[in-house]
Amino acid sequence: MIQRMLYCDGNHFEMGRKQGELLKSEIRHNLFAFWSALKNRSYGKKEVIRNAMKLEKLWRPCRLEEIEGMARGVRVGYRELLAYNVFHDVAFPEGCTVMMAVGNASETGDTIFMKNSDKVGSETYVGPLAYKNKELNIALCLDPAEGNKTIGVAAAGQTALKMGMNDKGVASGCNISRTKELTARGTEKDAIQIKALDRGALLRDGLEEGNTAVEAAQAILPGLLVSPMSTPGNIEFADAGEAVIIEGSYTELATQIVRDAVAARSNRFVVLEALARDDDLSSICRYVRCMQLLEENKGKVSMKKMIEFSQDHANGPGPNSICRHGTHFLEETSLSSMVMEINGKEPEKSRVAIALGKPCHAWRSDEAHIVMDMSMGPDDIPEGLKNGEIWKKYYTETPKTF
Repeated sequence: MIQRMLYCDGNHFEMGRKQGELLKSEIRHNLFAFWSALKNRSYGKKEVIRNAMKLEKLWRPCRLEEIEGMARGVRVGYRELLAYNVFHDVAFPEGCTVMMAVGNASETGDTIFMKNSDKVGSETYVGPLAYKNKELNIALCLDPAEGNKTIGVAAAGQTALKMGMNDKGVASGCNISRTKELTARGTEKDAIQIKALDRGALLRDGLEEGNTAVEAAQAILPGLLVSPMSTPGNIEFADAGEAVIIEGSYTELATQIVRDAVAARSNRFVVLEALARDDDLSSICRYVRCMQLLEENKGKVSMKKMIEFSQDHANGPGPNSICRHGTHFLEETSLSSMVMEINGKEPEKSRVAIALGKPCHAWRSDEAHIVMDMSMGPDDIPEGLKNGEIWKKYYTETPKTF
């Protein structure tokens, strides 16, 4: 869950240490859940840490410095926090729905980008900080001494982002793809062993280094040519007039360039469609509905419309709708939403809207969402976002009736 919103600046070590100091309890909570989940799957802690250390060299030095700073702030071991960052996506894969109207496909002539963050719960998310068995997430404004300023959402204790936008007007999201290959592996055992990269960390790298969607994609593609994503999935980058969608499996990699058109991704490949599972009904339903809404509104998609799309209950409300609902915490449901309106002429004036809680509820309350531009500073964060109570108030599986 999104517990708090923080502003962090300085070098990467300093940004990590600030998060560690301010989020000691939240990070320890997520670490406990992570190790408990892996223990339940018969992974030994020493084995996981040993494999994480083997993959350390694949990570960028700035990201390792941030993890070291965070570990110092929390007062936990660096190796333990590294393992959490390396294998988080294996233990708790990200679901999600992404929609975009690129360039002239939007009402403004500049790209509008949306992601609903969907997540399964876990019996390991328990204790005084837990709420309805969900992960503790944070909204962040990251302003590094070197690299682009970024606003995004992350799990407490991770350097990776689930979704975000930088001050050059590049928006990004990512999601797992449920493939036949992933199913055939049976368990995540191979994913713990293979030389793989975290999808959210790649997203963060692209936003921090890229001034355009193409530059963001180029920043991470060399790594993907050497090592796959930890689980098959999509990474989407979009600027004012162009988007690059990267689909990556264990042995296959594809890209789609989108200009003046609409596009979407659920938990399913489109270019690499032959790898997709035919029985993944939710992903099929969400993708078809996303494209229907986008095509019907092509040239008229605004931030307001994209916010409406994120609340859509067609094929539900339930696991098959864009705004996803469930009856049990183990179901993958929507926990937050982010809509990004890019300003091509003045990227620093690009707007970011974040809804904390179930989209169909949170977007309809002024206190449950925030709209900001990339010039935001530490004094611009409302108190309700700092203390975490807003998310608890607006996360519910009961659908909002319209």
